[in-house]
Amino acid sequence: MVSCMCQAAMASRSMCRSSRSLPLRRPTPRATKVHPATGMPLSKARGQHIIHNQGVLKKMLEASDIRSADAVYEVGCGTGELTMQLLPLARKVYTVDVERRMVQETENRSAAAGFTNLEATVGDALKVPMPRRFDVCVSNLPYQISSPFVFQLLRRISEGQPWRAAVLMLQREFADRLLSDPGEKGFSRLALNVRLFARAVRLFDVKPGSFIPVPQVHSTVIKLEPRLPSPQVDFNEWDALIRVVFSRRRKTLRAQFKKLSTISMLEQNYKMWCTLSGEKPSRTPFPELVESVLQEEGFLRERAFAMELEDLHALLKAFNRRGIHFASVHQRALNDVRGLPESFSDDEDSPLRLDRNILQQARPDLDSSYP
Repeated sequence: MVSCMCQAAMASRSMCRSSRSLPLRRPTPRATKVHPATGMPLSKARGQHIIHNQGVLKKMLEASDIRSADAVYEVGCGTGELTMQLLPLARKVYTVDVERRMVQETENRSAAAGFTNLEATVGDALKVPMPRRFDVCVSNLPYQISSPFVFQLLRRISEGQPWRAAVLMLQREFADRLLSDPGEKGFSRLALNVRLFARAVRLFDVKPGSFIPVPQVHSTVIKLEPRLPSPQVDFNEWDALIRVVFSRRRKTLRAQFKKLSTISMLEQNYKMWCTLSGEKPSRTPFPELVESVLQEEGFLRERAFAMELEDLHALLKAFNRRGIHFASVHQRALNDVRGLPESFSDDEDSPLRLDRNILQQARPDLDSSYP
């Protein structure tokens, strides 16, 4: 009896092993990595998903509302599928791509069709300067540069060179975060910055099958339109505040501003501001000075993820009125300091840190031993 049970168990195990070796379904065919029309190899690592769905391109062009006198900026021309449809609509089309062979293919297609209004550049869109002037940005963005490129567009608004509209194809999850509202799970620094400088709207979703090769994610097309007049705020200063309050977005602002690294950075900026502007520093200990601003504005117990745009803007202005700055000192304040070149601007990605030479140029009356 026992031997029969053992034999049955062994037979069952052998059947399980054999069943594991059998395919449960047909293997999924690998997506092509060569463009069918040009034969050019495509790299997923570089975000080279070429859109071939003409219906999607048509909807993007309609949403862009391009006029005959417009200059259009495109990032990631690929093989020129979108570029070729922009050329007959716009006065000028600027396009940039990281791969020379893609730019050459787009230029060849443009020349063969008789267009002379294309200016194509080889390079990284995050490093190549944007066109001096453009009216509309239309792009199937490489998804790995979506966030920094959107910030570049917003910074362009703050610098007083607004564009009229941007129609961008983004990864759907990224678009969801960009469009999220205060209090929602995805609400972040990105969504807040977009709310301050532009109006954003979701246009439509795009299925993976619209691309070659087929990506593993869905896409969404959105439209951005600058708020006019543009908000009177230094983008670098605003973004530095948002970085601070969203570093632990569910903590109260009181807890956020007790963090030693934050207090140290703000205090250094405050001392530099006082030096450059000739203001006498407050005798109040600096952590208490910071907390007093939060107290006066009624934000001590507020949490960043649930705060409205207007509240954060008011908080920034309250800090600045007390001489507390989060990034660069505003250019107008620097221009008031004698001897400082108008073209000077501090590193936009770090807190204010002027070196000794610049400090002495701004205030030659200071002792050279000043730290």
